[in-house]
Amino acid sequence: MKKIGIILVISIFSFGSAMAQLVKVDQEVFGMDCAPCAYGLERGLKKMGGLGSIKVSLNDGKAYLTLSPDNKLTLQKIQEEVKNNGFSARRAEVVLTGELCKSEGTWQIKVNDETFQVTSDTTREIIRSLNPGIIKARLLIKDKSDRELSGTWEARIEEIM
Repeated sequence: MKKIGIILVISIFSFGSAMAQLVKVDQEVFGMDCAPCAYGLERGLKKMGGLGSIKVSLNDGKAYLTLSPDNKLTLQKIQEEVKNNGFSARRAEVVLTGELCKSEGTWQIKVNDETFQVTSDTTREIIRSLNPGIIKARLLIKDKSDRELSGTWEARIEEIM
């Protein structure tokens, strides 16, 4: 009976961490002003593991990434790759599944060793509907200096999915 309890606890924690992941990232890219630039960035991003599909649009100034199931990518790794290719990563729109919790009065979503802190400009309706546990949501990530990339992001929840 004790073994069944241990297996159950391990299964629950494994399920929770397996569920936490980035699903889609639409990353604004600054400094991309020619077709070879967009092609080079697309090639650089394709080298990262965990991507399902990628499209870099010179006209939109964005990289559109769909991540593969069970990926371990982080927004920081994606933005660092953009920076390593000679560009600046700006705001991003992210769809993710993660662990929603409240810490020191602030809602946070934990995903792959990153923390997305929910900002006060998230609508009251969405804030009132939040409950701790697994959440799938679309977030707007605030711009951060390329020198300040870390695993903590300020994010406005746009939609709970």
